[in-house]
Amino acid sequence: MAHEIETKVLDIDSEEIKKKLLSLGAKKIQDTRLVVDWYRPKGIKEGEDPWFLRIRSYSGKKHEVTWKAKSDILGTARKHKEINFDITEPEKLADLFEELGLEEYAHQEKDRTSFTYKNWQFDIDQYPKMPAFLEIEGNNEENVKEGIKLLGLEKNTTWAKGERILIQDTYNLDWYDMKF
Repeated sequence: MAHEIETKVLDIDSEEIKKKLLSLGAKKIQDTRLVVDWYRPKGIKEGEDPWFLRIRSYSGKKHEVTWKAKSDILGTARKHKEINFDITEPEKLADLFEELGLEEYAHQEKDRTSFTYKNWQFDIDQYPKMPAFLEIEGNNEENVKEGIKLLGLEKNTTWAKGERILIQDTYNLDWYDMKF
């Protein structure tokens, strides 16, 4: 089971970040629109989810399912266990989730451009009606902080609490229904 350690850097200039990453020698690994549907057991109240399931589809027709444990906040970053694998029939998996007593409770669309450089992954995410942000994933919290410094983003606000809270509390948007 893998652990993901990441943070979000807010108020970025996405074109400037792309230029910096490419000038460092980062490899662009994707430029896609993601469609994400979230599932949980019926009757669970917000914030009481013991885990999350999502089906994510990429504009290139790749599909995957991910189980995510609740996150541990590490300071600047957060850490959570996740199990991720590719699927070929997302609609059938959604039907199975429903038959197992799960409900689809949220839907998002976002554009993502991703880069790898050394031991980091950098994802520039753009949701509808809000500014782009940069997600930095590294080996540990110190490594994530090094990624922030590498790009000269030390003065930017970082966010480790998750996208739902960011979108709802900072941008006053409906995370449960984000569509272009």
